[in-house]
Amino acid sequence: MVKNTLSSDRILLRSFQETDTDAIFAYRSLEDIAKYQYWEPYNHEDALNFIKSNLNSDLSSKEKWVGLAIILKSDQKLIGDCAIRINKNDAEIGCNISPEYQKFGYAKEALHLLIDYCFQNNAIDEIFGITDSQNTASIQLMQSMQMVKSDEFEEQIVCKGNISIEHKYFIKRPR
Repeated sequence: MVKNTLSSDRILLRSFQETDTDAIFAYRSLEDIAKYQYWEPYNHEDALNFIKSNLNSDLSSKEKWVGLAIILKSDQKLIGDCAIRINKNDAEIGCNISPEYQKFGYAKEALHLLIDYCFQNNAIDEIFGITDSQNTASIQLMQSMQMVKSDEFEEQIVCKGNISIEHKYFIKRPR
C-alpha cells in the first residue's frame, strides 16, 4: 500500500497537486529561500516541473528523493515542502518553509513526522540533514531536534559560484 501522507495536530504532509504550483512558486522564487539550496530561485515553469516530479509521492520509495507538500490544517494552505531520501542504512531529510510561516515550529513538526516515519517503518540506524555552515536557521532547527553535528563530515563545495562548507547533522535510532 502506498503511504503518501503524514499528519500531526497542525500540519499534513501530502503529495503535491498541480494546483500547488502558485504556492510553490511564491516562496521558491525568493532569493532568501534559494540562498543555501543547490537550485536558483524558481520561475513559474520550475515550480510546475517540481510539482510534476513529485506527484503521487510514495514514502516507501528507496534511494530517491520523495517530496511532500506541507499543508497547514487550519486553512489547508500550502506553507512549504519537505523531502526524504531513504537509503539502505540511513535517510536524509530537508525542508523549506514560506517566510511568513517561519519561526512557528512548522519545519520542526514536519521533520519530526519524517523522522518518526523513518524509524517506525524502515530498518535504518540514522537520519541526517546536510546544511551550509552559514545557514544558522537550519543548524538551530536540527540542534533543536537533538540532531548532532558529525565530526566526520565537512565538505567544501562550490555552490552558485561561492565556496561553501557543508555540515552533516544526524540523529540515531532510539535504543
